[in-house]
Amino acid sequence: MEIRELKAKDVKTLARMLGRLKPESIESVLSLVKGGTADPLKVGLSLFHIIAADLTDDIYDWLADLIGKKPAELDDMPATIPVDIVKALVARGEFGDFFGLATRRARTKKSSPEAGTPSNAATDGQTAK
Repeated sequence: MEIRELKAKDVKTLARMLGRLKPESIESVLSLVKGGTADPLKVGLSLFHIIAADLTDDIYDWLADLIGKKPAELDDMPATIPVDIVKALVARGEFGDFFGLATRRARTKKSSPEAGTPSNAATDGQTAK
């Protein structure tokens, strides 16, 4: 199974997911990412469980996309594949920075005046002039 590299679109996907989490869950994610624990795999799996608890379909769709599959195709794969994907992302060493960026973006969107308005993909991430 090949897992594609994380891309800018993944930050947006995760930020949207994280933005729908309860504030205490976001703080849990942020503390895990910043915690500097010696076991990155434990952090990765903990993050996965925090997010999957509330956003099962969203995380499942994202994991399928990471391996170039549709969610229905992921359904027919071994049950260990979602955890294997998380393990592979953690092994790359970019997982913590990536989740940190997505978490900060989700927190910024929640605290901005536009937080209640839908995101526009064409202008997402741009600032007004």
